[in-house]
Amino acid sequence: MRWNTWNKILLAASLCMITCVTLLAGFENVVEARAHVSVAEREMKKSRDYQKSDLYERARRIIYGQNPPSGPEGRVRIAIVIDGDEDLIVENRVKDEIYTQIRKKFPREEFAVMKGTDVMTKLLQYEEDKGDEWERWSSTGESNAPDRALDKDGLRIQPQQPNNISYVSRSDFVRAGRECDYDYILAVTVSHGNYYEEKHTWFPVPPITSTTMKKSVWLRVRFVDLESGDYLYRRDVVAYGETGGAGTGRARKYQWGVREAMKEVLDDINVTY
Repeated sequence: MRWNTWNKILLAASLCMITCVTLLAGFENVVEARAHVSVAEREMKKSRDYQKSDLYERARRIIYGQNPPSGPEGRVRIAIVIDGDEDLIVENRVKDEIYTQIRKKFPREEFAVMKGTDVMTKLLQYEEDKGDEWERWSSTGESNAPDRALDKDGLRIQPQQPNNISYVSRSDFVRAGRECDYDYILAVTVSHGNYYEEKHTWFPVPPITSTTMKKSVWLRVRFVDLESGDYLYRRDVVAYGETGGAGTGRARKYQWGVREAMKEVLDDINVTY
Protein backbone atom coordinates (compact mmCIF):
# COMPACT_ATOMS: atom_id res chain seq x y z
CA MET A 1 0.00 0.00 0.00
CA ARG A 2 2.84 2.34 0.90
CA TRP A 3 4.59 1.53 -2.38
CA ASN A 4 1.47 2.31 -4.40
CA THR A 5 1.04 5.59 -2.60
CA TRP A 6 4.65 6.54 -3.29
CA ASN A 7 4.21 5.66 -6.95
CA LYS A 8 1.15 7.86 -7.10
CA ILE A 9 3.08 10.77 -5.59
CA LEU A 10 5.93 10.31 -8.09
CA LEU A 11 3.48 10.10 -10.97
CA ALA A 12 1.69 13.27 -9.88
CA ALA A 13 4.99 15.13 -9.49
CA SER A 14 6.14 13.99 -12.93
CA LEU A 15 2.89 15.09 -14.52
CA CYS A 16 3.20 18.44 -12.79
CA MET A 17 6.76 18.92 -14.09
CA ILE A 18 5.76 17.94 -17.61
CA THR A 19 2.85 20.36 -17.49
CA CYS A 20 5.09 23.18 -16.27
CA VAL A 21 7.69 22.53 -18.96
CA THR A 22 4.98 22.44 -21.63
CA LEU A 23 3.49 25.70 -20.40
CA LEU A 24 6.90 27.38 -20.32
CA ALA A 25 7.71 26.17 -23.83
CA GLY A 26 4.35 27.42 -25.02
CA PHE A 27 4.98 30.78 -23.36
CA GLU A 28 8.37 31.04 -25.09
CA ASN A 29 6.72 30.28 -28.41
CA VAL A 30 4.13 32.97 -27.76
CA VAL A 31 6.89 35.46 -26.97
CA GLU A 32 8.81 34.53 -30.11
CA ALA A 33 5.67 34.89 -32.22
CA ARG A 34 4.94 38.44 -31.07
CA ALA A 35 4.40 41.01 -33.81
CA HIS A 36 7.34 43.18 -34.82
CA VAL A 37 6.93 46.74 -36.07
CA SER A 38 9.51 48.36 -38.36
CA VAL A 39 9.74 50.98 -41.09
CA ALA A 40 8.65 49.49 -44.41
CA GLU A 41 11.27 49.05 -47.13
CA ARG A 42 9.79 50.79 -50.17
CA GLU A 43 11.62 50.40 -53.43
CA MET A 44 10.74 53.02 -56.00
CA LYS A 45 8.70 51.78 -58.95
CA LYS A 46 9.87 52.20 -62.52
CA SER A 47 7.12 54.77 -62.88
CA ARG A 48 4.31 56.18 -60.74
CA ASP A 49 1.72 53.67 -62.06
CA TYR A 50 4.10 50.74 -62.68
CA GLN A 51 2.78 47.25 -61.91
CA LYS A 52 4.96 44.14 -61.89
CA SER A 53 4.16 41.75 -64.72
CA ASP A 54 3.41 38.04 -64.33
CA LEU A 55 6.59 37.33 -66.30
CA TYR A 56 8.64 39.24 -63.73
CA GLU A 57 7.08 37.27 -60.87
CA ARG A 58 7.63 33.92 -62.62
CA ALA A 59 11.28 34.77 -63.27
CA ARG A 60 11.83 35.71 -59.61
CA ARG A 61 10.32 32.43 -58.46
CA ILE A 62 12.53 30.44 -60.84
CA ILE A 63 15.57 32.19 -59.33
CA TYR A 64 14.54 32.33 -55.67
CA GLY A 65 11.95 29.54 -55.31
CA GLN A 66 8.40 29.78 -54.00
CA ASN A 67 9.30 32.29 -51.27
CA PRO A 68 11.41 34.99 -52.96
CA PRO A 69 12.93 37.65 -50.69
CA SER A 70 11.15 41.00 -50.48
CA GLY A 71 14.31 43.09 -50.13
CA PRO A 72 16.75 44.42 -52.73
CA GLU A 73 18.24 40.95 -53.39
CA GLY A 74 21.92 41.84 -53.40
CA ARG A 75 21.70 44.95 -55.55
CA VAL A 76 23.40 48.22 -54.63
CA ARG A 77 21.13 49.98 -52.13
CA ILE A 78 20.56 53.73 -52.51
CA ALA A 79 18.34 55.62 -50.06
CA ILE A 80 16.62 58.69 -51.50
CA VAL A 81 15.82 61.53 -49.09
CA ILE A 82 14.00 64.61 -50.43
CA ASP A 83 12.92 67.74 -48.59
CA GLY A 84 12.71 71.46 -49.21
CA ASP A 85 10.40 74.46 -49.37
CA GLU A 86 6.79 73.58 -48.72
CA ASP A 87 5.09 74.67 -51.94
CA LEU A 88 7.82 73.03 -54.05
CA ILE A 89 7.69 69.67 -52.28
CA VAL A 90 3.90 69.36 -52.30
CA GLU A 91 3.85 69.52 -56.10
CA ASN A 92 3.71 65.99 -57.53
CA ARG A 93 5.37 67.28 -60.70
CA VAL A 94 8.47 68.20 -58.70
CA LYS A 95 8.83 64.90 -56.84
CA ASP A 96 7.97 62.84 -59.91
CA GLU A 97 10.62 64.68 -61.93
CA ILE A 98 13.29 63.87 -59.35
CA TYR A 99 12.24 60.22 -59.03
CA THR A 100 11.94 59.72 -62.80
CA GLN A 101 15.47 60.92 -63.48
CA ILE A 102 16.90 58.89 -60.61
CA ARG A 103 15.21 55.73 -61.94
CA LYS A 104 16.75 56.30 -65.38
CA LYS A 105 20.21 56.88 -63.92
CA PHE A 106 20.20 53.83 -61.66
CA PRO A 107 18.59 50.84 -63.46
CA ARG A 108 16.47 48.50 -61.37
CA GLU A 109 18.50 45.48 -62.48
CA GLU A 110 21.62 46.76 -60.69
CA PHE A 111 20.30 49.18 -58.07
CA ALA A 112 17.67 49.01 -55.35
CA VAL A 113 16.60 52.64 -55.17
CA MET A 114 14.70 52.93 -51.90
CA LYS A 115 12.59 55.65 -50.35
CA GLY A 116 14.76 56.44 -47.34
CA THR A 117 12.00 56.72 -44.76
CA ASP A 118 14.10 54.71 -42.31
CA VAL A 119 17.08 57.00 -42.87
CA MET A 120 14.96 60.12 -42.40
CA THR A 121 13.58 58.67 -39.16
CA LYS A 122 17.11 58.14 -37.85
CA LEU A 123 18.23 61.62 -38.89
CA LEU A 124 15.31 63.32 -37.17
CA GLN A 125 15.90 61.25 -34.05
CA TYR A 126 19.52 62.39 -33.95
CA GLU A 127 18.39 66.02 -34.17
CA GLU A 128 15.90 65.53 -31.35
CA ASP A 129 18.63 63.94 -29.22
CA LYS A 130 20.66 67.11 -29.69
CA GLY A 131 17.89 69.14 -28.05
CA ASP A 132 19.68 69.30 -24.71
CA GLU A 133 22.72 70.76 -26.43
CA TRP A 134 20.59 73.46 -28.07
CA GLU A 135 19.02 74.31 -24.72
CA ARG A 136 22.42 74.59 -23.08
CA TRP A 137 23.61 76.96 -25.79
CA SER A 138 20.47 79.04 -25.45
CA SER A 139 20.61 79.25 -21.66
CA THR A 140 24.32 80.09 -21.41
CA GLY A 141 24.44 82.43 -24.40
CA GLU A 142 27.67 80.86 -25.66
CA SER A 143 29.23 82.74 -28.54
CA ASN A 144 29.62 79.56 -30.62
CA ALA A 145 25.90 78.75 -30.49
CA PRO A 146 24.60 78.12 -34.04
CA ASP A 147 21.84 80.27 -35.47
CA ARG A 148 18.77 78.01 -35.52
CA ALA A 149 17.17 80.22 -38.14
CA LEU A 150 19.87 79.11 -40.60
CA ASP A 151 20.64 75.69 -42.00
CA LYS A 152 23.99 73.99 -42.58
CA ASP A 153 24.67 76.12 -45.66
CA GLY A 154 23.66 79.37 -43.97
CA LEU A 155 20.32 79.51 -45.79
CA ARG A 156 17.33 80.84 -43.87
CA ILE A 157 14.83 78.19 -42.81
CA GLN A 158 11.17 78.92 -43.50
CA PRO A 159 9.39 79.40 -40.15
CA GLN A 160 6.16 77.66 -41.19
CA GLN A 161 7.68 74.25 -42.00
CA PRO A 162 9.69 71.53 -40.21
CA ASN A 163 13.47 71.71 -40.36
CA ASN A 164 13.80 68.14 -41.65
CA ILE A 165 17.43 67.63 -42.82
CA SER A 166 18.38 71.32 -42.64
CA TYR A 167 20.90 70.76 -39.85
CA VAL A 168 22.09 67.30 -40.87
CA SER A 169 25.84 66.83 -41.12
CA ARG A 170 27.70 64.32 -43.26
CA SER A 171 28.61 62.29 -40.17
CA ASP A 172 24.91 61.89 -39.33
CA PHE A 173 24.13 60.75 -42.87
CA VAL A 174 26.90 58.16 -42.59
CA ARG A 175 25.72 56.97 -39.19
CA ALA A 176 22.08 56.63 -40.29
CA GLY A 177 22.93 55.01 -43.63
CA ARG A 178 25.16 52.40 -42.07
CA GLU A 179 22.62 51.58 -39.37
CA CYS A 180 19.98 51.06 -42.07
CA ASP A 181 22.37 49.01 -44.24
CA TYR A 182 22.55 51.21 -47.34
CA ASP A 183 25.45 51.65 -49.76
CA TYR A 184 24.67 55.27 -50.63
CA ILE A 185 22.36 58.09 -49.59
CA LEU A 186 21.21 60.63 -52.16
CA ALA A 187 19.73 63.63 -50.36
CA VAL A 188 18.10 66.41 -52.38
CA THR A 189 16.85 69.68 -50.89
CA VAL A 190 14.72 71.83 -53.20
CA SER A 191 14.65 75.58 -52.53
CA HIS A 192 13.19 78.70 -54.10
CA GLY A 193 15.24 81.14 -56.11
CA ASN A 194 13.93 84.38 -57.62
CA TYR A 195 11.21 85.16 -60.13
CA TYR A 196 12.05 87.03 -63.30
CA GLU A 197 10.02 88.57 -66.10
CA GLU A 198 11.21 88.93 -69.68
CA LYS A 199 9.27 91.30 -71.94
CA HIS A 200 9.32 90.62 -75.69
CA THR A 201 8.18 93.10 -78.33
CA TRP A 202 7.27 91.52 -81.63
CA PHE A 203 5.90 94.52 -83.49
CA PRO A 204 6.26 98.15 -82.38
CA VAL A 205 3.13 99.44 -84.15
CA PRO A 206 0.62 98.32 -83.17
CA PRO A 207 2.50 97.03 -80.11
CA ILE A 208 2.45 93.25 -79.86
CA THR A 209 4.29 91.99 -76.80
CA SER A 210 4.61 88.86 -74.68
CA THR A 211 5.98 88.06 -71.27
CA THR A 212 8.04 85.06 -70.23
CA MET A 213 7.92 84.23 -66.53
CA LYS A 214 11.11 82.62 -65.23
CA LYS A 215 11.59 80.93 -61.89
CA SER A 216 14.94 79.78 -60.54
CA VAL A 217 15.05 76.62 -58.42
CA TRP A 218 17.98 75.50 -56.28
CA LEU A 219 18.91 71.88 -55.63
CA ARG A 220 21.26 71.11 -52.77
CA VAL A 221 22.59 67.63 -53.55
CA ARG A 222 24.44 65.43 -51.08
CA PHE A 223 25.43 61.99 -52.36
CA VAL A 224 27.09 60.06 -49.54
CA ASP A 225 29.30 57.01 -50.03
CA LEU A 226 28.67 55.01 -46.86
CA GLU A 227 31.67 52.73 -47.31
CA SER A 228 34.20 55.56 -47.24
CA GLY A 229 32.08 57.97 -45.18
CA ASP A 230 32.79 60.78 -47.67
CA TYR A 231 30.65 62.68 -50.12
CA LEU A 232 30.72 61.05 -53.52
CA TYR A 233 29.15 64.26 -54.81
CA ARG A 234 28.25 67.54 -53.11
CA ARG A 235 26.93 70.51 -55.06
CA ASP A 236 24.36 73.30 -55.13
CA VAL A 237 22.77 73.70 -58.57
CA VAL A 238 20.37 76.39 -59.81
CA ALA A 239 18.28 76.30 -62.97
CA TYR A 240 15.40 78.18 -64.61
CA GLY A 241 11.89 76.99 -65.26
CA GLU A 242 9.81 79.23 -67.49
CA THR A 243 6.31 79.68 -68.90
CA GLY A 244 4.52 82.38 -70.82
CA GLY A 245 2.15 84.76 -69.06
CA ALA A 246 1.96 86.08 -65.52
CA GLY A 247 0.48 83.80 -62.89
CA THR A 248 0.21 80.73 -65.14
CA GLY A 249 1.83 77.32 -64.94
CA ARG A 250 3.40 77.55 -61.49
CA ALA A 251 3.79 73.77 -61.16
CA ARG A 252 5.32 73.56 -64.65
CA LYS A 253 7.85 76.28 -63.83
CA TYR A 254 8.88 74.38 -60.72
CA GLN A 255 9.08 71.07 -62.58
CA TRP A 256 11.12 72.44 -65.49
CA GLY A 257 13.56 74.17 -63.16
CA VAL A 258 14.04 70.93 -61.22
CA ARG A 259 14.35 68.99 -64.49
CA GLU A 260 17.24 71.11 -65.74
CA ALA A 261 19.01 71.06 -62.38
CA MET A 262 18.64 67.27 -61.99
CA LYS A 263 19.98 66.70 -65.51
CA GLU A 264 23.08 68.68 -64.64
CA VAL A 265 23.54 66.81 -61.38
CA LEU A 266 23.11 63.31 -62.79
CA ASP A 267 25.34 64.07 -65.78
CA ASP A 268 28.09 64.70 -63.22
CA ILE A 269 27.67 61.22 -61.71
CA ASN A 270 29.23 58.29 -63.51
CA VAL A 271 27.81 54.74 -63.24
CA THR A 272 30.15 51.91 -64.22
CA TYR A 273 29.66 48.14 -64.21
